[in-house]
Amino acid sequence: MSKKKENSQNMSKLKNTIALKRNVYAVILSIIFIAVIVGITAMSTVLAQKYPLDLDLTTNKQHSISAENFEYISSVDKDINIYVTATEEQYNCSTGSSADIVYIGASQHYIGRFTDNVVYYQQTVELLNKYHGYNDKINVQYIDTYDAKARELTSGFADFDWSIGDILVEGKFTVDGKEVVRRTVVPFEDTYTLEDKYKSIEQYKAYGYESLLGYAVVNGQAPGYMITENNIEIMISSAIYKVTSPDTPIFLVPTKISSSESVSDALEKMLEVNNFVVEYSDQLLSVLLTEENYDKYAGIVLSDCKSDISVNDREVIDKFLNNKGKKGKSLYYFAGTNTTGLTNLCGLLGDWGIGFEKGILYETGTKYHMSGQPTYMAMESVETDYTKSTDDTGLPCVGDNLVYMKELWANHTSATATYTRTTDVIMRTASMGLTTVMPIDADIKTWKPADDATKDKFATAILSHDDDVVDNNYVSSYVVAFASANIIAKENNENSIGNMDVVLDTFNEVVGNSESKFKFVPKTIKNEYYDTTESSVIAVRIIFMAVIPVIVIVLGIVVWIRRKRR
Repeated sequence: MSKKKENSQNMSKLKNTIALKRNVYAVILSIIFIAVIVGITAMSTVLAQKYPLDLDLTTNKQHSISAENFEYISSVDKDINIYVTATEEQYNCSTGSSADIVYIGASQHYIGRFTDNVVYYQQTVELLNKYHGYNDKINVQYIDTYDAKARELTSGFADFDWSIGDILVEGKFTVDGKEVVRRTVVPFEDTYTLEDKYKSIEQYKAYGYESLLGYAVVNGQAPGYMITENNIEIMISSAIYKVTSPDTPIFLVPTKISSSESVSDALEKMLEVNNFVVEYSDQLLSVLLTEENYDKYAGIVLSDCKSDISVNDREVIDKFLNNKGKKGKSLYYFAGTNTTGLTNLCGLLGDWGIGFEKGILYETGTKYHMSGQPTYMAMESVETDYTKSTDDTGLPCVGDNLVYMKELWANHTSATATYTRTTDVIMRTASMGLTTVMPIDADIKTWKPADDATKDKFATAILSHDDDVVDNNYVSSYVVAFASANIIAKENNENSIGNMDVVLDTFNEVVGNSESKFKFVPKTIKNEYYDTTESSVIAVRIIFMAVIPVIVIVLGIVVWIRRKRR
Protein backbone atom coordinates (compact mmCIF):
# COMPACT_ATOMS: atom_id res chain seq x y z
CA MET A 1 0.00 0.00 0.00
CA SER A 2 1.40 3.31 -1.04
CA LYS A 3 1.96 6.03 1.49
CA LYS A 4 -0.48 8.30 -0.35
CA LYS A 5 -3.24 5.72 -0.15
CA GLU A 6 -2.50 5.08 3.51
CA ASN A 7 -2.76 8.79 4.26
CA SER A 8 -6.05 8.93 2.39
CA GLN A 9 -7.44 6.07 4.46
CA ASN A 10 -6.25 7.71 7.65
CA MET A 11 -7.90 10.99 6.68
CA SER A 12 -11.11 9.11 5.88
CA LYS A 13 -11.03 7.35 9.26
CA LEU A 14 -10.38 10.67 10.99
CA LYS A 15 -13.34 12.26 9.22
CA ASN A 16 -15.56 9.31 10.15
CA THR A 17 -14.39 9.52 13.76
CA ILE A 18 -15.08 13.25 13.89
CA ALA A 19 -18.48 12.78 12.25
CA LEU A 20 -19.29 9.95 14.65
CA LYS A 21 -18.35 12.09 17.61
CA ARG A 22 -20.48 14.94 16.30
CA ASN A 23 -23.40 12.58 15.80
CA VAL A 24 -22.94 11.13 19.26
CA TYR A 25 -22.81 14.64 20.74
CA ALA A 26 -25.93 15.59 18.76
CA VAL A 27 -27.77 12.51 20.01
CA ILE A 28 -26.65 13.17 23.59
CA LEU A 29 -27.72 16.80 23.36
CA SER A 30 -31.05 15.75 21.86
CA ILE A 31 -31.56 13.23 24.67
CA ILE A 32 -30.66 15.85 27.27
CA PHE A 33 -32.99 18.39 25.62
CA ILE A 34 -35.85 15.86 25.54
CA ALA A 35 -35.17 14.88 29.16
CA VAL A 36 -35.26 18.54 30.20
CA ILE A 37 -38.56 19.08 28.36
CA VAL A 38 -40.09 15.95 29.92
CA GLY A 39 -38.70 16.94 33.33
CA ILE A 40 -40.10 20.45 33.12
CA THR A 41 -43.47 19.09 32.00
CA ALA A 42 -43.54 16.53 34.84
CA MET A 43 -42.47 19.17 37.37
CA SER A 44 -45.10 21.58 36.07
CA THR A 45 -47.75 18.90 36.49
CA VAL A 46 -46.68 18.23 40.08
CA LEU A 47 -46.55 21.95 40.88
CA ALA A 48 -49.93 22.52 39.28
CA GLN A 49 -51.41 19.84 41.53
CA LYS A 50 -49.59 21.14 44.58
CA TYR A 51 -49.99 24.86 43.87
CA PRO A 52 -52.91 25.69 41.60
CA LEU A 53 -51.33 28.13 39.19
CA ASP A 54 -54.20 29.17 36.97
CA LEU A 55 -54.29 31.75 34.23
CA ASP A 56 -57.31 33.84 35.15
CA LEU A 57 -58.37 36.09 32.26
CA THR A 58 -61.55 37.42 33.88
CA THR A 59 -61.63 41.14 34.73
CA ASN A 60 -62.56 40.58 38.38
CA LYS A 61 -60.25 37.57 38.84
CA GLN A 62 -63.17 35.49 40.10
CA HIS A 63 -61.30 32.24 39.50
CA SER A 64 -58.36 33.41 41.65
CA ILE A 65 -57.76 33.82 45.35
CA SER A 66 -56.97 37.48 46.06
CA ALA A 67 -53.33 38.35 46.79
CA GLU A 68 -54.20 39.47 50.34
CA ASN A 69 -56.13 36.28 51.01
CA PHE A 70 -53.32 34.15 49.51
CA GLU A 71 -50.90 35.75 51.96
CA TYR A 72 -53.26 35.02 54.85
CA ILE A 73 -53.94 31.39 53.79
CA SER A 74 -50.22 30.74 53.38
CA SER A 75 -49.54 32.05 56.90
CA VAL A 76 -52.01 29.76 58.70
CA ASP A 77 -49.95 27.55 61.03
CA LYS A 78 -52.74 25.53 62.65
CA ASP A 79 -54.44 22.38 61.41
CA ILE A 80 -57.69 23.21 59.61
CA ASN A 81 -60.33 20.75 58.39
CA ILE A 82 -62.91 21.99 55.89
CA TYR A 83 -65.78 19.55 55.37
CA VAL A 84 -68.05 20.25 52.41
CA THR A 85 -71.29 18.39 53.13
CA ALA A 86 -71.65 17.05 49.59
CA THR A 87 -69.42 15.11 47.23
CA GLU A 88 -67.39 17.10 44.74
CA GLU A 89 -69.53 15.71 41.92
CA GLN A 90 -72.71 16.74 43.72
CA TYR A 91 -71.42 20.27 44.29
CA ASN A 92 -70.31 20.50 40.67
CA CYS A 93 -73.82 19.36 39.68
CA SER A 94 -72.36 16.63 37.48
CA THR A 95 -74.25 13.55 38.75
CA GLY A 96 -77.62 14.59 37.37
CA SER A 97 -79.38 13.33 40.49
CA SER A 98 -81.54 14.99 43.12
CA ALA A 99 -78.49 14.90 45.42
CA ASP A 100 -76.80 17.58 43.31
CA ILE A 101 -76.44 20.96 44.99
CA VAL A 102 -78.53 22.53 42.25
CA TYR A 103 -81.49 20.45 43.47
CA ILE A 104 -80.67 20.92 47.17
CA GLY A 105 -80.47 24.69 46.66
CA ALA A 106 -83.80 24.67 44.83
CA SER A 107 -85.65 22.61 47.43
CA GLN A 108 -84.20 24.14 50.61
CA HIS A 109 -83.43 27.72 49.57
CA TYR A 110 -85.59 28.27 46.46
CA ILE A 111 -82.55 28.89 44.23
CA GLY A 112 -83.47 28.31 40.60
CA ARG A 113 -81.87 25.44 38.68
CA PHE A 114 -80.47 27.77 36.04
CA THR A 115 -77.18 27.27 34.21
CA ASP A 116 -75.98 30.65 35.48
CA ASN A 117 -76.51 29.46 39.07
CA VAL A 118 -74.73 26.17 38.40
CA VAL A 119 -71.68 28.16 37.29
CA TYR A 120 -71.45 29.63 40.78
CA TYR A 121 -71.48 26.17 42.38
CA GLN A 122 -68.64 25.08 40.11
CA GLN A 123 -66.79 28.28 40.95
CA THR A 124 -67.12 27.42 44.66
CA VAL A 125 -65.47 24.03 44.13
CA GLU A 126 -62.72 25.61 42.06
CA LEU A 127 -61.86 28.17 44.74
CA LEU A 128 -62.20 25.76 47.66
CA ASN A 129 -59.72 23.35 46.10
CA LYS A 130 -57.09 26.09 46.06
CA TYR A 131 -56.97 26.29 49.85
CA HIS A 132 -55.18 22.97 50.33
CA GLY A 133 -52.94 23.72 47.36
CA TYR A 134 -51.73 26.88 49.07
CA ASN A 135 -51.26 25.37 52.53
CA ASP A 136 -50.84 21.71 53.53
CA LYS A 137 -52.31 22.44 56.95
CA ILE A 138 -55.68 23.20 55.37
CA ASN A 139 -57.48 20.01 54.45
CA VAL A 140 -60.54 20.25 52.18
CA GLN A 141 -62.73 17.16 52.16
CA TYR A 142 -66.00 16.53 50.31
CA ILE A 143 -68.20 14.06 52.11
CA ASP A 144 -71.27 11.98 51.44
CA THR A 145 -73.42 12.83 54.45
CA TYR A 146 -75.09 9.41 54.33
CA ASP A 147 -71.77 7.59 54.69
CA ALA A 148 -70.83 6.24 58.12
CA LYS A 149 -67.37 7.81 57.93
CA ALA A 150 -68.96 11.18 57.22
CA ARG A 151 -71.05 10.95 60.37
CA GLU A 152 -67.87 10.32 62.33
CA LEU A 153 -66.20 13.40 60.82
CA THR A 154 -69.18 15.65 61.48
CA SER A 155 -69.94 14.38 65.00
CA GLY A 156 -68.11 17.35 66.52
CA PHE A 157 -70.63 19.68 64.87
CA ALA A 158 -73.64 18.20 66.65
CA ASP A 159 -74.32 21.50 68.42
CA PHE A 160 -74.64 23.32 65.09
CA ASP A 161 -77.81 23.37 63.03
CA TRP A 162 -76.29 22.44 59.66
CA SER A 163 -77.70 20.77 56.56
CA ILE A 164 -76.52 19.42 53.21
CA GLY A 165 -74.65 22.07 51.26
CA ASP A 166 -73.22 23.80 54.34
CA ILE A 167 -69.46 23.90 54.90
CA LEU A 168 -68.06 22.85 58.30
CA VAL A 169 -64.76 24.37 59.41
CA GLU A 170 -62.66 22.98 62.26
CA GLY A 171 -59.43 24.30 63.76
CA LYS A 172 -57.11 22.37 66.08
CA PHE A 173 -54.22 23.88 68.00
CA THR A 174 -52.53 23.88 71.40
CA VAL A 175 -52.72 26.62 74.04
CA ASP A 176 -50.64 26.26 77.22
CA GLY A 177 -50.16 22.55 76.52
CA LYS A 178 -53.87 21.87 76.09
CA GLU A 179 -55.46 20.92 72.78
CA VAL A 180 -58.10 23.39 71.61
CA VAL A 181 -60.69 22.51 69.00
CA ARG A 182 -62.84 25.31 67.57
CA ARG A 183 -65.61 24.90 65.04
CA THR A 184 -67.95 27.01 62.95
CA VAL A 185 -70.35 26.50 60.05
CA VAL A 186 -70.63 28.43 56.79
CA PRO A 187 -74.31 28.09 55.85
CA PHE A 188 -75.16 27.44 52.22
CA GLU A 189 -77.34 30.55 52.00
CA ASP A 190 -74.47 32.74 53.28
CA THR A 191 -72.14 31.49 50.55
CA TYR A 192 -74.14 33.27 47.87
CA THR A 193 -75.88 36.60 47.40
CA LEU A 194 -79.42 35.95 46.17
CA GLU A 195 -81.78 38.11 44.19
CA ASP A 196 -85.50 37.57 43.66
CA LYS A 197 -85.21 38.64 40.07
CA TYR A 198 -88.81 37.86 39.25
CA LYS A 199 -90.30 39.45 42.41
CA SER A 200 -92.46 36.39 42.96
CA ILE A 201 -90.76 34.27 45.59
CA GLU A 202 -91.57 36.49 48.55
CA GLN A 203 -95.18 36.68 47.33
CA TYR A 204 -95.36 32.88 47.46
CA LYS A 205 -93.98 32.92 51.00
CA ALA A 206 -96.33 35.71 52.08
CA TYR A 207 -99.26 33.40 51.36
CA GLY A 208 -97.67 30.44 53.15
CA TYR A 209 -96.90 28.39 50.03
CA GLU A 210 -93.29 27.62 50.89
CA SER A 211 -93.48 23.85 50.42
CA LEU A 212 -95.37 24.29 47.15
CA LEU A 213 -92.81 26.89 46.04
CA GLY A 214 -89.94 24.51 46.78
CA TYR A 215 -91.58 21.79 44.71
CA ALA A 216 -92.21 24.24 41.85
CA VAL A 217 -88.62 25.52 41.84
CA VAL A 218 -87.16 22.00 41.86
CA ASN A 219 -89.35 21.01 38.93
CA GLY A 220 -88.71 24.17 36.96
CA GLN A 221 -92.24 25.48 37.36
CA ALA A 222 -91.18 28.61 39.28
CA PRO A 223 -88.16 30.85 38.68
CA GLY A 224 -86.51 30.74 42.11
CA TYR A 225 -83.75 33.05 43.31
CA MET A 226 -80.89 34.05 41.06
CA ILE A 227 -77.35 33.94 42.49
CA THR A 228 -75.72 37.29 41.83
CA GLU A 229 -72.45 36.99 43.79
CA ASN A 230 -70.22 34.30 45.24
CA ASN A 231 -68.98 35.00 48.79
CA ILE A 232 -67.05 31.75 49.27
CA GLU A 233 -63.57 33.26 49.58
CA ILE A 234 -64.49 35.72 52.30
CA MET A 235 -66.70 33.26 54.17
CA ILE A 236 -64.14 30.43 54.27
CA SER A 237 -61.17 32.63 55.16
CA SER A 238 -63.13 34.37 57.89
CA ALA A 239 -64.23 30.97 59.22
CA ILE A 240 -60.59 29.88 59.34
CA TYR A 241 -59.78 33.10 61.17
CA LYS A 242 -62.54 32.36 63.69
CA VAL A 243 -61.42 28.82 64.48
CA THR A 244 -57.73 29.73 64.80
CA SER A 245 -58.11 32.81 67.00
CA PRO A 246 -58.09 32.04 70.75
CA ASP A 247 -60.16 35.13 71.60
CA THR A 248 -63.51 36.42 70.31
CA PRO A 249 -64.34 39.98 71.44
CA ILE A 250 -68.03 40.53 72.27
CA PHE A 251 -69.75 43.87 71.62
CA LEU A 252 -73.00 44.62 73.42
CA VAL A 253 -75.96 46.33 71.71
CA PRO A 254 -78.43 47.47 74.43
CA THR A 255 -81.69 47.49 72.47
CA LYS A 256 -83.56 49.62 75.03
CA ILE A 257 -81.40 52.47 73.75
CA SER A 258 -79.92 51.48 70.41
CA SER A 259 -81.59 50.48 67.15
CA SER A 260 -80.81 46.81 66.52
CA GLU A 261 -81.86 47.09 62.85
CA SER A 262 -79.15 49.60 61.94
CA VAL A 263 -76.51 47.31 63.47
CA SER A 264 -77.77 44.06 61.96
CA ASP A 265 -78.10 45.57 58.47
CA ALA A 266 -74.40 45.26 57.57
CA LEU A 267 -72.20 45.95 60.60
CA GLU A 268 -73.07 42.71 62.37
CA LYS A 269 -72.06 40.54 59.41
CA MET A 270 -68.80 42.41 58.97
CA LEU A 271 -67.95 41.95 62.65
CA GLU A 272 -68.91 38.29 62.73
CA VAL A 273 -66.70 37.36 59.77
CA ASN A 274 -63.83 39.13 61.53
CA ASN A 275 -64.13 37.05 64.70
CA PHE A 276 -66.21 39.52 66.70
CA VAL A 277 -69.56 38.69 68.29
CA VAL A 278 -72.51 41.06 68.45
CA GLU A 279 -74.84 40.43 71.40
CA TYR A 280 -78.26 42.10 71.67
CA SER A 281 -80.03 42.56 74.99
CA ASP A 282 -83.08 44.52 76.14
CA GLN A 283 -81.96 44.54 79.76
CA LEU A 284 -80.89 47.71 81.57
CA LEU A 285 -77.24 48.71 81.26
CA SER A 286 -76.96 48.65 85.05
CA VAL A 287 -77.83 44.94 84.92
CA LEU A 288 -75.65 44.10 81.92
CA LEU A 289 -72.53 46.05 82.87
CA THR A 290 -71.85 45.02 86.44
CA GLU A 291 -68.21 44.74 87.48
CA GLU A 292 -68.55 40.95 87.30
CA ASN A 293 -69.43 41.29 83.59
CA TYR A 294 -66.63 43.64 82.60
CA ASP A 295 -64.48 40.77 81.31
CA LYS A 296 -67.32 39.50 79.13
CA TYR A 297 -67.66 42.55 76.89
CA ALA A 298 -65.01 44.32 74.82
CA GLY A 299 -67.30 47.24 74.13
CA ILE A 300 -70.74 48.76 73.55
CA VAL A 301 -72.38 49.75 70.26
CA LEU A 302 -75.06 52.45 70.15
CA SER A 303 -76.59 53.23 66.75
CA ASP A 304 -79.41 55.53 65.66
CA CYS A 305 -80.60 55.78 69.27
CA LYS A 306 -84.33 56.40 69.64
CA SER A 307 -84.04 57.47 73.27
CA ASP A 308 -81.43 59.05 75.50
CA ILE A 309 -79.34 57.19 78.04
CA SER A 310 -80.26 57.87 81.66
CA VAL A 311 -78.01 59.61 84.18
CA ASN A 312 -77.40 56.20 85.73
CA ASP A 313 -76.56 54.71 82.29
CA ARG A 314 -73.98 57.44 81.76
CA GLU A 315 -72.33 56.58 85.07
CA VAL A 316 -72.44 52.85 84.26
CA ILE A 317 -70.77 53.43 80.86
CA ASP A 318 -68.11 55.67 82.40
CA LYS A 319 -67.21 52.97 84.93
CA PHE A 320 -67.19 50.28 82.26
CA LEU A 321 -64.80 52.28 80.06
CA ASN A 322 -62.50 52.85 83.03
CA ASN A 323 -62.68 49.10 83.81
CA LYS A 324 -61.46 49.51 87.40
CA GLY A 325 -58.45 51.42 86.10
CA LYS A 326 -57.41 48.70 83.65
CA LYS A 327 -58.98 50.36 80.57
CA GLY A 328 -59.20 48.18 77.47
CA LYS A 329 -62.90 48.91 76.71
CA SER A 330 -64.68 50.88 74.01
CA LEU A 331 -67.91 52.63 73.06
CA TYR A 332 -69.15 53.07 69.48
CA TYR A 333 -71.75 55.62 68.50
CA PHE A 334 -73.36 55.89 65.05
CA ALA A 335 -75.42 59.08 65.06
CA GLY A 336 -79.08 59.52 64.20
CA THR A 337 -80.55 62.87 63.14
CA ASN A 338 -81.96 63.32 66.66
CA THR A 339 -78.53 63.17 68.30
CA THR A 340 -78.48 66.72 69.71
CA GLY A 341 -81.68 65.95 71.62
CA LEU A 342 -79.94 63.11 73.50
CA THR A 343 -78.45 65.37 76.17
CA ASN A 344 -77.00 62.71 78.48
CA LEU A 345 -75.39 60.86 75.60
CA CYS A 346 -74.00 64.08 74.14
CA GLY A 347 -72.64 64.96 77.56
CA LEU A 348 -70.85 61.61 77.76
CA LEU A 349 -69.38 62.04 74.28
CA GLY A 350 -68.39 65.62 75.12
CA ASP A 351 -66.29 64.32 78.01
CA TRP A 352 -64.30 62.47 75.34
CA GLY A 353 -63.85 65.52 73.11
CA ILE A 354 -66.61 64.65 70.64
CA GLY A 355 -69.31 67.26 70.09
CA PHE A 356 -72.54 67.35 68.06
CA GLU A 357 -74.40 70.44 66.88
CA LYS A 358 -77.84 70.88 65.29
CA GLY A 359 -77.79 70.50 61.52
CA ILE A 360 -77.16 68.14 58.63
CA LEU A 361 -74.09 68.42 56.41
CA TYR A 362 -74.82 69.77 52.93
CA GLU A 363 -72.26 69.42 50.13
CA THR A 364 -72.20 72.36 47.69
CA GLY A 365 -69.46 70.87 45.49
CA THR A 366 -71.42 69.01 42.82
CA LYS A 367 -68.51 66.62 42.21
CA TYR A 368 -68.69 65.41 45.80
CA HIS A 369 -72.34 64.43 46.23
CA MET A 370 -74.85 62.19 44.54
CA SER A 371 -76.72 63.85 41.70
CA GLY A 372 -79.64 65.80 43.14
CA GLN A 373 -78.79 64.69 46.70
CA PRO A 374 -76.51 67.27 48.37
CA THR A 375 -76.77 65.51 51.76
CA TYR A 376 -75.50 62.23 50.27
CA MET A 377 -71.81 62.97 49.91
CA ALA A 378 -68.31 61.67 49.52
CA MET A 379 -66.01 61.39 52.53
CA GLU A 380 -62.33 60.62 52.84
CA SER A 381 -59.98 59.10 55.37
CA VAL A 382 -57.69 61.57 57.10
CA GLU A 383 -54.88 58.98 56.85
CA THR A 384 -54.24 58.47 60.55
CA ASP A 385 -52.54 55.53 62.23
CA TYR A 386 -56.02 54.09 62.79
CA THR A 387 -56.91 53.85 59.11
CA LYS A 388 -53.69 52.65 57.46
CA SER A 389 -55.14 49.59 55.76
CA THR A 390 -58.12 51.64 54.54
CA ASP A 391 -55.78 54.20 53.04
CA ASP A 392 -54.01 51.41 51.14
CA THR A 393 -57.23 50.46 49.36
CA GLY A 394 -57.87 53.98 48.10
CA LEU A 395 -61.61 53.35 48.15
CA PRO A 396 -63.96 56.33 48.57
CA CYS A 397 -66.42 56.58 51.46
CA VAL A 398 -69.98 57.90 51.31
CA GLY A 399 -72.66 58.93 53.79
CA ASP A 400 -76.15 60.39 53.97
CA ASN A 401 -77.80 62.53 56.67
CA LEU A 402 -74.47 63.26 58.33
CA VAL A 403 -75.00 65.07 61.63
CA TYR A 404 -72.82 68.13 62.25
CA MET A 405 -70.08 66.88 64.58
CA LYS A 406 -66.81 68.43 65.69
CA GLU A 407 -63.64 67.81 67.64
CA LEU A 408 -63.94 69.74 70.92
CA TRP A 409 -60.27 69.47 71.73
CA ALA A 410 -57.24 67.48 70.58
CA ASN A 411 -55.73 66.74 74.02
CA HIS A 412 -57.31 67.12 77.41
CA THR A 413 -56.25 66.35 80.97
CA SER A 414 -59.09 66.46 83.48
CA ALA A 415 -58.67 68.66 86.56
CA THR A 416 -61.22 66.62 88.51
CA ALA A 417 -60.64 63.09 87.25
CA THR A 418 -57.58 60.97 86.53
CA TYR A 419 -57.52 60.73 82.78
CA THR A 420 -55.70 62.08 79.77
CA ARG A 421 -57.76 61.89 76.59
CA THR A 422 -56.76 62.54 73.01
CA THR A 423 -59.04 62.89 69.98
CA ASP A 424 -58.31 62.27 66.30
CA VAL A 425 -60.51 63.05 63.32
CA ILE A 426 -60.26 59.90 61.19
CA MET A 427 -62.74 60.73 58.42
CA ARG A 428 -64.14 63.98 57.01
CA THR A 429 -65.98 65.51 54.09
CA ALA A 430 -64.13 66.26 50.84
CA SER A 431 -60.88 68.14 51.33
CA MET A 432 -61.95 70.90 48.91
CA GLY A 433 -63.91 72.31 51.87
CA LEU A 434 -67.18 73.06 50.09
CA THR A 435 -69.48 71.61 52.75
CA THR A 436 -71.92 73.68 54.79
CA VAL A 437 -74.62 72.97 57.39
CA MET A 438 -78.34 72.68 56.63
CA PRO A 439 -80.90 73.22 59.43
CA ILE A 440 -82.14 69.93 60.85
CA ASP A 441 -85.77 70.67 59.96
CA ALA A 442 -85.12 72.09 56.45
CA ASP A 443 -86.69 70.58 53.34
CA ILE A 444 -83.84 69.18 51.26
CA LYS A 445 -85.88 69.70 48.07
CA THR A 446 -86.19 73.45 48.53
CA TRP A 447 -83.42 74.58 50.91
CA LYS A 448 -80.41 76.35 49.45
CA PRO A 449 -77.42 77.76 51.34
CA ALA A 450 -76.94 81.53 51.42
CA ASP A 451 -74.30 82.97 49.11
CA ASP A 452 -72.15 83.92 52.11
CA ALA A 453 -72.69 80.62 53.98
CA THR A 454 -69.58 79.30 55.72
CA LYS A 455 -68.09 76.36 53.83
CA ASP A 456 -65.44 74.04 55.19
CA LYS A 457 -64.46 70.38 55.55
CA PHE A 458 -66.23 68.70 58.48
CA ALA A 459 -65.37 65.71 60.65
CA THR A 460 -67.52 62.64 60.00
CA ALA A 461 -65.70 60.21 62.30
CA ILE A 462 -63.73 60.92 65.48
CA LEU A 463 -61.77 58.50 67.66
CA SER A 464 -60.91 59.44 71.24
CA HIS A 465 -58.66 57.44 73.54
CA ASP A 466 -58.00 57.55 77.27
CA ASP A 467 -54.48 56.30 78.03
CA ASP A 468 -52.78 55.01 81.15
CA VAL A 469 -49.97 52.73 82.29
CA VAL A 470 -50.92 49.69 84.37
CA ASP A 471 -48.25 47.27 85.62
CA ASN A 472 -45.77 48.77 83.14
CA ASN A 473 -48.22 48.12 80.28
CA TYR A 474 -49.68 50.86 78.11
CA VAL A 475 -53.50 50.58 78.20
CA SER A 476 -56.29 52.56 76.54
CA SER A 477 -60.04 52.80 76.36
CA TYR A 478 -61.76 54.27 73.30
CA VAL A 479 -64.85 56.16 72.22
CA VAL A 480 -65.48 56.18 68.46
CA ALA A 481 -68.26 58.28 66.93
CA PHE A 482 -69.54 58.43 63.34
CA ALA A 483 -71.72 61.24 61.98
CA SER A 484 -74.46 58.90 60.74
CA ALA A 485 -75.80 55.39 61.21
CA ASN A 486 -76.27 55.49 57.45
CA ILE A 487 -72.49 54.98 57.10
CA ILE A 488 -72.93 51.35 58.12
CA ALA A 489 -76.09 50.76 56.06
CA LYS A 490 -75.96 47.89 53.60
CA GLU A 491 -76.50 50.09 50.55
CA ASN A 492 -73.37 52.07 51.45
CA ASN A 493 -71.09 49.07 51.68
CA GLU A 494 -70.69 47.76 48.17
CA ASN A 495 -67.36 46.56 46.74
CA SER A 496 -66.27 50.00 45.61
CA ILE A 497 -67.02 51.81 48.89
CA GLY A 498 -64.59 51.93 51.81
CA ASN A 499 -66.93 52.68 54.74
CA MET A 500 -66.56 49.29 56.36
CA ASP A 501 -62.81 49.39 55.88
CA VAL A 502 -62.64 52.45 58.12
CA VAL A 503 -65.03 50.96 60.67
CA LEU A 504 -63.18 47.64 60.77
CA ASP A 505 -59.83 49.37 61.15
CA THR A 506 -61.10 51.07 64.30
CA PHE A 507 -62.57 47.85 65.72
CA ASN A 508 -59.25 46.09 65.23
CA GLU A 509 -57.51 49.03 66.87
CA VAL A 510 -59.68 49.13 70.00
CA VAL A 511 -59.24 45.40 70.69
CA GLY A 512 -55.49 45.52 70.05
CA ASN A 513 -55.70 43.66 66.76
CA SER A 514 -54.44 46.44 64.48
CA GLU A 515 -51.51 44.32 63.27
CA SER A 516 -53.82 41.63 61.91
CA LYS A 517 -52.49 40.27 58.59
CA PHE A 518 -55.90 40.02 57.06
CA LYS A 519 -59.09 41.99 57.29
CA PHE A 520 -62.34 40.52 56.10
CA VAL A 521 -64.46 43.26 54.59
CA PRO A 522 -67.08 41.39 52.55
CA LYS A 523 -66.12 41.92 48.94
CA THR A 524 -67.70 39.42 46.65
CA ILE A 525 -66.53 37.79 43.45
CA LYS A 526 -68.62 38.84 40.48
CA ASN A 527 -69.38 36.07 38.04
CA GLU A 528 -67.94 36.54 34.56
CA TYR A 529 -67.83 32.92 33.58
CA TYR A 530 -64.68 31.83 31.81
CA ASP A 531 -65.23 28.29 30.62
CA THR A 532 -62.26 25.97 31.16
CA THR A 533 -63.67 22.60 30.16
CA GLU A 534 -62.23 19.18 30.90
CA SER A 535 -61.59 18.66 27.19
CA SER A 536 -59.48 21.85 27.03
CA VAL A 537 -57.45 20.68 30.04
CA ILE A 538 -56.83 17.30 28.36
CA ALA A 539 -55.85 19.05 25.13
CA VAL A 540 -53.24 21.18 26.93
CA ARG A 541 -51.81 18.11 28.65
CA ILE A 542 -51.53 16.20 25.36
CA ILE A 543 -49.78 19.13 23.68
CA PHE A 544 -47.16 19.58 26.39
CA MET A 545 -46.68 15.96 27.42
CA ALA A 546 -46.91 14.20 24.05
CA VAL A 547 -46.99 16.39 20.94
CA ILE A 548 -44.06 18.68 21.79
CA PRO A 549 -41.74 15.82 22.97
CA VAL A 550 -42.55 13.79 19.81
CA ILE A 551 -41.81 16.79 17.58
CA VAL A 552 -38.49 17.28 19.34
CA ILE A 553 -37.59 13.59 18.88
CA VAL A 554 -38.51 13.61 15.20
CA LEU A 555 -36.49 16.78 14.59
CA GLY A 556 -33.55 15.22 16.42
CA ILE A 557 -33.68 12.10 14.22
CA VAL A 558 -33.94 14.16 11.02
CA VAL A 559 -30.94 16.28 12.03
CA TRP A 560 -28.95 13.16 12.94
CA ILE A 561 -29.68 11.44 9.56
CA ARG A 562 -28.84 14.57 7.57
CA ARG A 563 -25.58 15.05 9.41
CA LYS A 564 -24.67 11.38 8.92
CA ARG A 565 -25.08 11.67 5.14
CA ARG A 566 -22.60 14.53 4.92
